[in-house]
Amino acid sequence: MILMSIVEERKIPRWKLDEVSELEEKLKNSSTIMIADIQGFPTDKLHEIRKKLRGIAEIKVTKNTLFTIAAKRAGIDLSKIEGYITGSNAFIFSNDNPFVISIFLSKFKLKRFPVPGDKADEEVVIPAGDTGMTAGPILSTFGKLKVQTKVQDGKVHVVKDTLIAKPGDPIPAEAAPILQKLGIMPVYVKLRLKAAYHQGLLIPVSELEINLDTYRSMINEAFRNSLFLGVEIAYPVPEVLKLTLSKAHMRALALAGEAGFLTPDTASAVLSRAVSKAYAVLSAISGKVDLGVEVPKQPEQAQESKKEEKKEEEEKKGPSDEEIAGGLSSLFG
Repeated sequence: MILMSIVEERKIPRWKLDEVSELEEKLKNSSTIMIADIQGFPTDKLHEIRKKLRGIAEIKVTKNTLFTIAAKRAGIDLSKIEGYITGSNAFIFSNDNPFVISIFLSKFKLKRFPVPGDKADEEVVIPAGDTGMTAGPILSTFGKLKVQTKVQDGKVHVVKDTLIAKPGDPIPAEAAPILQKLGIMPVYVKLRLKAAYHQGLLIPVSELEINLDTYRSMINEAFRNSLFLGVEIAYPVPEVLKLTLSKAHMRALALAGEAGFLTPDTASAVLSRAVSKAYAVLSAISGKVDLGVEVPKQPEQAQESKKEEKKEEEEKKGPSDEEIAGGLSSLFG
């Protein structure tokens, strides 16, 4: 009788067995598993996120022990993720890229009413107009917040929009009941990811958070550098050769002008260079030798010098933004 009682006590509840089987199935059919901390996270907000992720990922809240058993059965390397399976967690299952999900969650901002100690995530403004609140002790609260009011038909009216907290500022504790009655939620709620396990690779949250503007800038810079290198070595692909030939043509004209190599195509550069040098000589000996020639001002020389400086600067800088845009368009459609 005692033995039977012990056996009955050790019998695992059916719901736990079903839960483990369900988790094992999800783990086997998902290439991405993400772990999120939901300690103190509002249940209704988690439900909103679950709806937003529908078709992309599935969120499951379960006991860590049940998830661990299911992970072992599914062949997951627990040594990589066991350090994150502590506290209250939600597990996200998906076949999408974990970075896509992380970016989606970072953009999806939920809001809540403030509690004592909260800081504002956006400007907290008490708007002008009828608050719907009955005049009484609440007037002193408005006074502490330095919100100008008037009483009309027994109701409190705010005279003008009043800023009571800037982003990053502590929200006055006395403002909480007013903000709730006015439906103002100045605090953001974000699902706190811990890590992602993608096809056997563990990705900590620090590596999941991507600044798209910075990443885009890095790609642009990498493309600029590779295009510049390609032009310098005349890498034989159409997108690069267009720029290489243009650069070679500019250098050939400059060399022809310097060497005095005269052809119909180089005549302008050669003559311009010769005139510039002649003026330079005249300027150098002016006042020492009377050649009977008045030395004119040399706008052409200054202009030529500026062109040379600009050309050298462009060669150092590499391809322009327009060239990069054109190159990216050609490469990626």
